[in-house]
Amino acid sequence: MSDDQTPYPIEPDTGDNRPGYFARQKMKRQLKLQMKQQSSKPPMREKRKNKSSNGSVLAALSGLFTVFLVIAIITAASWLGVKQVFEVKNDKQEAALFQVKLGDNLTKVSERLEADNLISSQDFYRLLVAWEGNDTRLKAGEYKIPAHATMRDIMNIFVEGQSIQHKITLAEGLSTAMILEKIKKAPLLVGEITQKPAEGALMPETYLFQSGTKRDVIIQQMMEAQKSFITNLWDTRAKDLPLENIEQVVVLASIVEKETGLAKERPEVAAVFINRIKQKMKLQSDPTIIYGITKGAYKLGRSLKKSEIKAKTDYNTYVIKGLPPTPIANPGRASILAVLNPANVDYLYFVADGTGGHVFAKTYKQHQKNVKKWRKIEKNSKKK
Repeated sequence: MSDDQTPYPIEPDTGDNRPGYFARQKMKRQLKLQMKQQSSKPPMREKRKNKSSNGSVLAALSGLFTVFLVIAIITAASWLGVKQVFEVKNDKQEAALFQVKLGDNLTKVSERLEADNLISSQDFYRLLVAWEGNDTRLKAGEYKIPAHATMRDIMNIFVEGQSIQHKITLAEGLSTAMILEKIKKAPLLVGEITQKPAEGALMPETYLFQSGTKRDVIIQQMMEAQKSFITNLWDTRAKDLPLENIEQVVVLASIVEKETGLAKERPEVAAVFINRIKQKMKLQSDPTIIYGITKGAYKLGRSLKKSEIKAKTDYNTYVIKGLPPTPIANPGRASILAVLNPANVDYLYFVADGTGGHVFAKTYKQHQKNVKKWRKIEKNSKKK
C-alpha cells in the first residue's frame, strides 16, 4: 500500500453537505438533552404569576390581622373605661335605705337606683350586673346602702342578700286570735292573712323578717317551728306521762303557760296537773274557765264569778274531767318541755304566794292553809 492510500474508502462527492451519520446522532442526543432540561424548569412567566398571587394573600391576611387587632384594642380600652365607671363612688354623704321589692326585675331596680342618685347610669349598672351573671340573683329586701358606694358595691349587697332584718316578738300565752291581730298590724309585713291556724298551733318567740315579707309567711314559720320542736322532743318524754299524743301535750302546756309566768316553776306546775290526771282528779284551772268565756279574743279583765266557776261548759275544768277539748293559748318552749318532763314531786295543789310565784302542797289540808295566807295578802293589797 502506498502513502497516498487511505485506510477507509472515501464517500464519493454527491453534492450533499449534510453532516455525516455519527454527527447527526450526536446532534440528536444533544437536542433531546436540552429539551429534557427545559421541560423540567417552570416557565419564567408562571413563576412571576405565583409570586404575585402569594404576595396578595399575605397582604390580605396582614390587613385582616391589623383590623382585628385594632378592634381588640378599642374593645379592651372601652371595657376598661366602663369598668372604671363601675368603681366610681356616688355622691351620697350618708347611708341610704333602698328596697328591692318582690317581683322587681333588673330594669326596675336600675331605674330607681338612678332616680335616688345612688348610681350615675342605669344603663351601665345593667351592663355590669348582666356581665357578672347576676341579673336574676338580686334578692328582695330592704337594704342599707353605705355612703359613697360604687355600682359594684350595690350589686354585691343585693346579690348577697345583706338586707335589714326586722323583728316581731309574739309572747307566750297569747291566743291565736291575739297573735294574728299583732301580725295583721305589723307595718312592715304585707299581704292579707289567709292562714287559719288552730288554737295553740303557733310557737311564740321573736321572728326576724325583711320588709315586704308576707304575713302568711310568718304564720307558716310559727306553725312549723312548734311542730318541729315538739316532734323532735316527743321521744324524750317521761316514761309514765299520762298523755296519749302531741296534741294533748300542747293542751296541757297551754294551761301551764297561763297558770304561771315564772319559767323556773313551770316543771312543778306541770307536775301538779300530771299528778291530778294520774289520780283522775279534775284539773280545776281558772284560765280554762276564762278561755271558755272569751275564746281567746280578749282579756277578761276581772275576777271570775261563782256562777262561772260552777257553769257546765266544755272548758270549765272545775266541772269536766281531764283536759279541755283544745289548747287555751299558744305555749312557749319552756311550758312544752315542762309537760314532757315534769318535776318529780308529789304536789297536787298550788296557789299564788303574793310575789308573782306559787306555793305548792301535797295535801288538801296544807293547801287550805296556803289559800288563807293568799286571801290575807290579797285583802291587804286591796286596802292599799
